[in-house]
Amino acid sequence: MKLLQMVPLVIALGFASITYGEEIFSSDLESGTLNQIFDDVDTWGFATLSTDQAHSGSKSIRIAYSEDEAGSFFYKRFPFTNSLFTRKYERFEGQWAGNWPAGLKTSRYFTTSDYTSGDHAYMSEKLIWREGSDPDRNYSYNYNNAIGSSDLIGKYPATTTFGNGQPYITTNHWYKVETWMVLNSAVDVPDGVLQIWIDDQLIVDNQNMMWKSTARGKPNGEGWQAMWFGGNLTNYGQDPSETVYRYIDDLYLSTTLDRDVSTKSRPLAPSNVQTTIQ
Repeated sequence: MKLLQMVPLVIALGFASITYGEEIFSSDLESGTLNQIFDDVDTWGFATLSTDQAHSGSKSIRIAYSEDEAGSFFYKRFPFTNSLFTRKYERFEGQWAGNWPAGLKTSRYFTTSDYTSGDHAYMSEKLIWREGSDPDRNYSYNYNNAIGSSDLIGKYPATTTFGNGQPYITTNHWYKVETWMVLNSAVDVPDGVLQIWIDDQLIVDNQNMMWKSTARGKPNGEGWQAMWFGGNLTNYGQDPSETVYRYIDDLYLSTTLDRDVSTKSRPLAPSNVQTTIQ
């Protein structure tokens, strides 16, 4: 059941804001080129529409990471909205085992329309993150959601298994990633929301987010209004031992919490966030 939320009708940056909760964008990547599907594309030569793997249909985005800081970005702008739900499917091929990087950006969300942050609230989502205490590089054990001068780092619980029956993030599986973000009602008011589900497991559950924060130098942001899919790999100067491939498919954006619970839910995992939100 969809949860509807009223948003006042205004005009800003060439867009009429969304009046009722509704779909903003969706694509199964079966029709059109990358430049036709997205508002802007910056592949750096690393990404293509591919038929190698697909979550549905026959096509997905394939990003090849052959060197440190390699990456590709697929941009969408939309009428600004206080609440934003995103769903995407991500797959990491077998080459990633032993090659999980220090960090991999998986999306970034903006309260500006030009994909910049400055003094505006934003989030850099890194569902792949490595800590010095990780036992090996055969899995990705951690995540890190950066919100400007603050890193919200957590570890995937060993007791939480995803749709492939495995804990942590591993290879050769399509992960369903759903993100729900609600801006705080005013600057420095701790009533914003950040929730992330992976394969229907609630991994992050923060109900006191101060997206707009004077302490972090991010006091502004009228609404979420742009994002990119994709992202770059960061490994502090160390290239992967071989080219590693990431696939992205079935993209969906909405102003409402339109979760698609397509598999039987298991017990919810704690968010295990280690950093105090300011």
